[in-house]
Amino acid sequence: VWELHPLVVDPQHQRTGIGRALIADLEEQVGQQGGLTITLGTDDEFGQTSLSGIDLYPDIGHHMQTIHNLHGHPFEFYQKCGFVISGLVPDANGYGKPDIIMAKRVQPKTVSDTAKPMD
Repeated sequence: VWELHPLVVDPQHQRTGIGRALIADLEEQVGQQGGLTITLGTDDEFGQTSLSGIDLYPDIGHHMQTIHNLHGHPFEFYQKCGFVISGLVPDANGYGKPDIIMAKRVQPKTVSDTAKPMD
């Protein structure tokens, strides 16, 4: 298991493919090392999702399944890159400020996957 932490792209250069390219490169490197999973945590410290400001403990699974993006939280970017929400850490950054845990399976690369035919 490999952890992506953090991924930051200058706001002036967001939505230009840089973040996706960085993730694709990481996936390639993880696969070459035989890794199977990339995980990450993406905090909600500023009320960007429906998880902010509430007590998640009574039913963490329900909240995880019904999350809504209210103000441009990056969890949707990661979903578009193939990550899924795999857990929540309630109050990770103070009451009502959870950490959203995400993961993605990576296909490991074998020698035969990367070998080029000889001329």
